[in-house]
Amino acid sequence: MICTSWKRASRCRSSAFALGLALLVLGGAARADENVAAARAFMTTTVDDVLAILNDKSLAQPQRLAKLETIALERFDFPRMALLVLGKNRKDLSPEQIEEFKTEFKQNLANTYGKRLDRYTANEKIEMGDARLEPNKDVTVKTRVVGGSAGDGVQIDYRLRQIEGKWMIIDVIPAGVSLIQNFRSQVQEIVTQKGVDKLIQTLREKNQQAQANPASATK
Repeated sequence: MICTSWKRASRCRSSAFALGLALLVLGGAARADENVAAARAFMTTTVDDVLAILNDKSLAQPQRLAKLETIALERFDFPRMALLVLGKNRKDLSPEQIEEFKTEFKQNLANTYGKRLDRYTANEKIEMGDARLEPNKDVTVKTRVVGGSAGDGVQIDYRLRQIEGKWMIIDVIPAGVSLIQNFRSQVQEIVTQKGVDKLIQTLREKNQQAQANPASATK
């Protein structure tokens, strides 16, 4: 419609603004829905890939663990997770110490959770649940372990962040307990009791112990 008077022009501008605002809101909601769907699809693919490796009886344990580690390195943002774990303590570490902490942190996760995954049994299944958009645009995807003696009914949530157009896992939350928050509490305890210089040394010693005694990494 052509606006031929001042009042009509004013009404047209108001209508155009309202329409533009509505389209902007709808467009944002559509993008949010797309992000949630994409993050859930990413986790579905990841779970399927992990289960395929765990169910492959032709693989020896070292091969299985190597394949699981490859998936983890591709789909977990370990450097970002390490920085989240350090939190405010990051400022007390030199750049070299931060890089060393990242290395030891990644190794610690591999020792702990890689071995736990290796205890998976064929009667365990992973059910994909809902996904939700977080206020900072991260997406949390819910999963649940079904069957098996160790984890039947346990809910494991994964927090994902889109980084340079790619979804990456930045936190694992089994039974409502955030891995990042748990590690951060341990880091803070070590720093408070022993000082920042002992932080990396303590983590390195734990990794060395886990390598020497693999069974201890699952405890």
